[in-house]
Amino acid sequence: MIEVETKLKIDHIEHIEDRIKELKVENKGEKTQIDLYFDHPIIQILSGGGALRVRDADGKYRLTYKGPKKDNKRTSRPEFEIRIESAREMIKILNELGFYEIYKVKKLRKTYLLKDLIITLDNVDGLGEFIEVEGKASNDEEFKKKKDEIFKLLRKLGLSTEEISQRSYLEMLLDKKKGVKQYI
Repeated sequence: MIEVETKLKIDHIEHIEDRIKELKVENKGEKTQIDLYFDHPIIQILSGGGALRVRDADGKYRLTYKGPKKDNKRTSRPEFEIRIESAREMIKILNELGFYEIYKVKKLRKTYLLKDLIITLDNVDGLGEFIEVEGKASNDEEFKKKKDEIFKLLRKLGLSTEEISQRSYLEMLLDKKKGVKQYI
């Protein structure tokens, strides 16, 4: 499965949220997500363009591996995810296998569903406000159709597809920590 995702920094999240609600979306609620990202000294997931995380979303836990990005315009990439019973036990397993925590990303996320697209409005600690629009594809033809559908939605919301960031929140925060001025 390929995650087809776009992410844009926004300044007036309330204005965008009002426009989203005009589309007759299904409101899936608001939750706090804490993502712990891990790497391994031999595998070097992050430098290979991937990510391994344990997510706590208000007491529901998931382990996710994201492969290298598909292109330089979106954060689209292969994604594998499973529900886990305990974040604490999963972290112990990862540590025993030689993985180490590289960063914690905390955000308040509001989620909306529009047909098969997931729209999230995120307020990320240390970065600010973002919109993400995500869909799933299983092949290149579906990927192109989903990408076009996402771009059409962004334009409908009055957002520029020229300002899409291919950087993950983790990459932005790591760049910011290093003092890189252009981190978005």
